[in-house]
Amino acid sequence: MIRVQSYAPDGFIALDNSALIYPPTEARFNANTYRVSIDLKQVIVPEILDLAVQEMLQRCSYAKVSLHKGFFWYFLSPNHKTPILHEEGSFPSGRIFRKENNGYLFKVLYSKHRIALECFHALTDGSGALVYLKMIVSEYCRLAGIAEFTFSGALDFSKRPSKQEFSDPFQHFFDPKIPGTPSTGRAYHRIGTGSYDDRVKVISATVDAKTLRERCKSRGYTVTVYLCSILLWALQELQKQEVPVQKRRKPLKLSVPMNLRNIFHFDTMRNFTLFAVPGIEPALGEYTFEEILQKIYLDMAFSQDPKRIRSQIRRNVGGERHILMRFAPTAIKNPLFKLLSDSLGDDLYTAVISNLGYVSIPPELESSLTRMDFYLCPGQMNKVALAIVGWKDKVTINFSSFFNTDTDLERLFCQFLVQDGVPVEIATNRSDEHKEQ
Repeated sequence: MIRVQSYAPDGFIALDNSALIYPPTEARFNANTYRVSIDLKQVIVPEILDLAVQEMLQRCSYAKVSLHKGFFWYFLSPNHKTPILHEEGSFPSGRIFRKENNGYLFKVLYSKHRIALECFHALTDGSGALVYLKMIVSEYCRLAGIAEFTFSGALDFSKRPSKQEFSDPFQHFFDPKIPGTPSTGRAYHRIGTGSYDDRVKVISATVDAKTLRERCKSRGYTVTVYLCSILLWALQELQKQEVPVQKRRKPLKLSVPMNLRNIFHFDTMRNFTLFAVPGIEPALGEYTFEEILQKIYLDMAFSQDPKRIRSQIRRNVGGERHILMRFAPTAIKNPLFKLLSDSLGDDLYTAVISNLGYVSIPPELESSLTRMDFYLCPGQMNKVALAIVGWKDKVTINFSSFFNTDTDLERLFCQFLVQDGVPVEIATNRSDEHKEQ
């Protein structure tokens, strides 16, 4: 039986278990946002895009909500205002100021050829946002007379929403009889060099999908394991520079979102992501790239065990259901959530890397689509994040950073790819003031 656990007032919607952490921890350097976008050859017409957004909200009424701070919990309520279209600026994935966005937890942006969706994580995760973007783009193309098609994995406009679409999956899979997963120790956090600010600077590396897949296949690992391993290798090199004494080096760990829909076959449009935390222990000695590959592969396989995931769900939902947590006022919960976010989140990993996977493009859209992107907003503690998406014959690897001039991590990562036989095409939104002198 699908059941939605609710601590919200009657007629309102409770946040899902994963979303609880995001409203109280939102801050200047912790926007908890991300972006997915599609570029078309045709010029975007805002009036038609607005109609497409309205159609998406008509089908997905659970996205037509606003966030409110209650006495005990944050909760969602129906939003009857009209969503606002925004012209794209220079920096992606910034904070969503809800008063300037008519209360919505997502923003639809456009430029001459781009349709982008930025989302606050309290609404859904990256996979959910991708579904919303697919629906907006397909409806836009239909209304604009470009083509009629349906994306694989998108929702059917002609069908009523199912109960599962906006059920909290964490409550559904919560089992009080099993133990919760214990936390792990703190990870290394790179200091970096130079100044930083809250504008999200991007270095985008585009590679040929076939070349990348063949290189991964020759090494015997998946694209995700391969790219995670390059990132850890680069971080190992940088920690050696910042911490010359080997025994003082801290663990290097990655936060890798896992789409649990693929594991539990539960098609929700709410957050349904938990995080694998693969890593290495540089204090034990330097790891070769082959050793990193093997370690990441084993850690990822271990993290994707359904029983272990259920144990993580047990820990997270059990904390939410604890009587002291249920009835503590929001004013007390907020600083507690900040501590939990640090101790069970940022403290535990060195960098975030998220692979949205390969997006299958309908044949009718092939000739019109010129690019896809996925961006994460970095954080105060870990100022560089990495987001990956595959489309047509390309894979786009986007580094988002708060650093103004420090691009050492991006340089090492891309140099490794090139030296390993995967040519890279680089683009950036960094102006001259953000580039190294």
